[in-house]
Amino acid sequence: MAKDDGKRFYEETSAIHKMMLNFEYMNKQCMKLGRVECNVLHFLLQKKRPVNMKEIAGHINVSYSRITHLIDSLLKKGFVTRISGVDDRRVYFAQITPEGISIVGAYKNNNEAMFNDFVNNLPKEKVEAIYKSLEYWLQILNKMNYELKILN
Repeated sequence: MAKDDGKRFYEETSAIHKMMLNFEYMNKQCMKLGRVECNVLHFLLQKKRPVNMKEIAGHINVSYSRITHLIDSLLKKGFVTRISGVDDRRVYFAQITPEGISIVGAYKNNNEAMFNDFVNNLPKEKVEAIYKSLEYWLQILNKMNYELKILN
């Protein structure tokens, strides 16, 4: 293994990451949602229940005041509802609406269509090798992520 292999791997994976973020950014702009708003909707959809602001803020790693602003924005767009707590009326919960579920589904469908177009334009003999490389890359990144969690 050459001494610059780690540097090259980092540069190549960083370039792929930037491109993926650009694809995601373009798609989210078409959906009229910001990245963090979209993350909130995905989180609420996964939870399938009303979620308090503190839990949402912790999941997407933003401040409580930022979550309040994000939920207000999503509320105005009709993608979430806000529910007062039963035991403590100062505590608020957010829940995704049918419109929010629809926009998350449309976002997912747009991404899948974009990547289907990309894969369909690849040389057929290269597709399986690309999938194998991506699977191996994911294993490496999962291992690195696991080791980083141990260090923290």
